[in-house]
Amino acid sequence: MEAIAATSGLSGNLIEYVIGFVVAVAVLRVEVLRRAAGLPRLDGACASEGFATRCKKLLCRYAPEAIGLVACLALAAYLRVQNTAQGAVDEKTWAEIMRQWPILLTADTLLALQAMLRVLVLVSSALRVGDGPSPLSHEAAAISCGAAIGRAVLWARCNAYMLDGPLGGNLPVACELLTVPLLIFLSRGISRRALAATVFTLIAAARIAQRNRLALANDNVSDSLFIFAHIVELLAAFAYLSRALLLDCGRSGKDRGGVALWFAHIVMPVQQCLSAYYFVQAFDKVPELVGAGHPFEILQMGGIVQLGAFAAAAVLHVAEYLESPAEAVADRAHADARLMPRERLQTSMASPRNLPVAAARAMTM
Repeated sequence: MEAIAATSGLSGNLIEYVIGFVVAVAVLRVEVLRRAAGLPRLDGACASEGFATRCKKLLCRYAPEAIGLVACLALAAYLRVQNTAQGAVDEKTWAEIMRQWPILLTADTLLALQAMLRVLVLVSSALRVGDGPSPLSHEAAAISCGAAIGRAVLWARCNAYMLDGPLGGNLPVACELLTVPLLIFLSRGISRRALAATVFTLIAAARIAQRNRLALANDNVSDSLFIFAHIVELLAAFAYLSRALLLDCGRSGKDRGGVALWFAHIVMPVQQCLSAYYFVQAFDKVPELVGAGHPFEILQMGGIVQLGAFAAAAVLHVAEYLESPAEAVADRAHADARLMPRERLQTSMASPRNLPVAAARAMTM
């Protein structure tokens, strides 16, 4: 009876959440349609076009990314539905897990989803590399590649840091291995000076990780590799933010509508939210698991700082994109104001009343 009551209470809460989400989306849609009539559009559509037409154009433009996102979410949902059996834990622990994570089943599902979304962003940037520069290239890609290689070496050495749950096991490992060639491809064209700076950055991160590590694998190298990957990802987030700022300053508003660029600015903060929430909410500090230094603080604060970097890059990009049409209108108005006296003179000279005056001036010249 208690289980039935708990299940019915959970269902009632889910229904309330779904209803609240639907109402919030409906209100947001009404406000966007009312307030965003004069804002620039990503697909170049006119204001007179209908909402359905604009959505269709956006869907066609972002078709590969939309298909990949739907495929990732469908795979995650399928694995979650298929894996409902109790894991290798006692009934009390399993009941506590189900109480805390009734939908995801385990907290490790957050990190698995993050790995899948990261691969999706990298594939989008690699396939649309001809659309223009991306913040996920050159230095940012090279630093992130160091983190991916470190995590791949970690999983090859031990299984202590393997993810559990319906999306755990080999799936996140395959995603991390797939990111390595993608990041190598995106880092092509990096200068020797930037490559040398990247190498020194990785060496410094390895030194910091050696002094701040966990004690899960009972192996100093493996425990250091786990922290190393997260420190390098933190540094890569700052490189991402720097490249995003430079790209926004060096491109006009018309050139800021790249599909891969917008997709990265949307998905990167989302995927980092999963990691930040995991380490803040589900990764409580346990003194017995501290090998050296302050690894828990690095994981928790580093995840939040990464989220801030990705969110700042996205917000600044949107702000630059929305301000660019106003700047273009102001420049055009200034140019028209400078040309207005000359145009008035030409118009007055071409009028029928001033034809004799114009002819006399032409004869004297």
